[in-house]
Amino acid sequence: MLLAIDTSAGTSTAVFDGEKLLGFVEYEDPFGHAENIGNAIAEVLAKAGISAGEVTAVAIGRGPAPYTGLRVGMAAGTSFATALGLPMYSVMNLDAVAFAHGKAKILVSSDAKRKELFVATYESGERIFGPAVLKPEELSKFEGFEQVDGKCNAELIGRYSLWAEASGVDLSDSSALYLRSPDVAPSAGKRVTG
Repeated sequence: MLLAIDTSAGTSTAVFDGEKLLGFVEYEDPFGHAENIGNAIAEVLAKAGISAGEVTAVAIGRGPAPYTGLRVGMAAGTSFATALGLPMYSVMNLDAVAFAHGKAKILVSSDAKRKELFVATYESGERIFGPAVLKPEELSKFEGFEQVDGKCNAELIGRYSLWAEASGVDLSDSSALYLRSPDVAPSAGKRVTG
């Protein structure tokens, strides 16, 4: 039983028994990841009719995505896998979307905020460029590629990880793909004089 978690956009979870999807939960709220992740995991396990102890592996989306949302899902998945001693598969979100589309030449892009996009290109299922952060006008250099929406969810993460594991693709890199610094930075602090 595979538990898949993704918080690259909203908050979503999925449970698979082999390739069969047993349950899927999605919260569209783009800001409530921390508030929703616990409920999303509990709800998807209930929908699948299993307990946490029956999960045999965890798959997480590792981005690229905005900083705060992404790390909530990654932390939840890592904690779940570590607590139960389970294998964890870390999936690059754009790869999961490209896998779902299965077309010959595609450009997968998702909103990176700040009027930029996270982008990767694929030919016959193989990534040939990216992931990178680009301005929308820079996409014109990828002539001949069909552009698809890179919005991802836990079902796509789970399906890709099942295929990748069976195909010998390495999903062990659990570092987050932010591709740039966070939108918020700590203040320099006040200088105090006496």
